[in-house]
Amino acid sequence: MRSRFLLLAAAVLAIGCGDHIKQPYEPPAADVFVQHLRKVGDSAKTYVATENTMDYWLGKERIKTTMHVMGEKGAKVRFNGINPQTDTTAADLACDGTNFAFIDFQHDCHLTGVCDRNAIAQLLRVSLEPDDFLLLAVGSTPIIPDPVGKVSWNGKNGTWEVDLTSRTTGQKQHLVLDGNDGDGGKWEVLESTVRDAAGKVEWTLTNKGMRTVKAEDGVPFRLPGKSKFVQPQQKADLVVEWATRKINLPPQPADKYTIDVDPNLRVCGQKSQPAPAAAGAPQPAR
Repeated sequence: MRSRFLLLAAAVLAIGCGDHIKQPYEPPAADVFVQHLRKVGDSAKTYVATENTMDYWLGKERIKTTMHVMGEKGAKVRFNGINPQTDTTAADLACDGTNFAFIDFQHDCHLTGVCDRNAIAQLLRVSLEPDDFLLLAVGSTPIIPDPVGKVSWNGKNGTWEVDLTSRTTGQKQHLVLDGNDGDGGKWEVLESTVRDAAGKVEWTLTNKGMRTVKAEDGVPFRLPGKSKFVQPQQKADLVVEWATRKINLPPQPADKYTIDVDPNLRVCGQKSQPAPAAAGAPQPAR
């Protein structure tokens, strides 16, 4: 009787550990994973993503709206946010590779400046290089500079975990990559977290609902259905429910990455200037 009980207990324990997924092959070196992710990013030259739902901060307001996005390598990106109540443009941002222009139609103001990691932050608050946003859109991830690392297998989730350290900046990056190579994809980015040299989280990316989409040139990409990008130190986050995405279309005309700004539009963050007094009008008392 006791032996039967022990066998039953062992069976229960086995069931409890039944979520352990066998490692499919010997772990490749960390650099192999890094090269793979960079190759995915390098394969994408342009993208157009329409009818996406974005949940983000616009100033002090939380916004959830339809966002049309397109971009090209070389710091070119265009965001067009739609006001769901009026079906009109709520915000427009364009980077032409050198400069950016941003118009907040809800508050009748604008910003201009250099097209760098802070340009996208004017609209979405998250600080992200335009070319890094392209990586997010095509299912890849930015990689810390000059990385060296180690690889381990997570049998509970069936994922490869890659821990990288930058030899130049001291940053650390933790990657969680899908280990199921038989679903049409390979080493999909499920999570990517970067910490600074002091150990503070700079940003975290999580992807869900991966699916295969063929680019216009026939190259297959595994794209997330939903992405979340968080920057704790900026108290900023961005949630994207991706809809239609086309990759490696012919480059768009240059004017698609520019915005004409009305010179009379005030600068965001500045108060509107009072209109000048008409000639002959009484002046305020001093």
